[in-house]
Amino acid sequence: MMSAKMTKMMGDKVARGKLALAAGLLLGLAACGTPGGDYDALMAQRNFTDAKPDGFEICHGHGCRLTSEVSLTAVEWDRVADIFAEPAASADIERARIAMATAILEETVGRKTGTHKDLGGTFTAFSGNHQFDCVDETSNTSVYLTLMAKAGYLRWHKLEGWAGRGLLLDGDWPHQTAVVTEIKTGKAYAVDTWFEDNGRPAHVVSLEEWRAGWIPPGFVDSML
Repeated sequence: MMSAKMTKMMGDKVARGKLALAAGLLLGLAACGTPGGDYDALMAQRNFTDAKPDGFEICHGHGCRLTSEVSLTAVEWDRVADIFAEPAASADIERARIAMATAILEETVGRKTGTHKDLGGTFTAFSGNHQFDCVDETSNTSVYLTLMAKAGYLRWHKLEGWAGRGLLLDGDWPHQTAVVTEIKTGKAYAVDTWFEDNGRPAHVVSLEEWRAGWIPPGFVDSML
């Protein structure tokens, strides 16, 4: 039978772990609330400047607290290449392909890093190292977009960086997203993977609508 002292020590260790994770979450929320920034600056800050299919890094564990190195096989990358096999006939079609390619990459990477357990949102899945918050999601989606752009798959869009919304003080939870801009119109679009479980298509919506508080129908993220 476990002694009372040992039980207390184990309880204290668990409590410290939860406090550390909570601190990371709060730092992540603060970062999520920043207004946004330049693509090159984001990638340099995360040290993600040389991403390619056979070698790149992703963030996880809230606030980009942890990173994992990943490499894709030719067969794994072919699943992405197949989506872009024919040039997109319009920007709308290309955005739909971006959403699907992001899902494939997230699912493939998840199986290699243990992040396949990631659940949509933050508070409903406050569960540790395999989980993504919006800082992790923005960083990873930017990496995936980089891979697509370097492969020449993005003909209607360019990488723009990232955007944030919500400051707590204004009554909205902080959140951030990766951003692409349609080359012909100059219109910016959020590429947001945070709302969904691992391996689900990204939501690609106008940045103006996203900044106004857009969320998918039925989405709930609660601490309760």
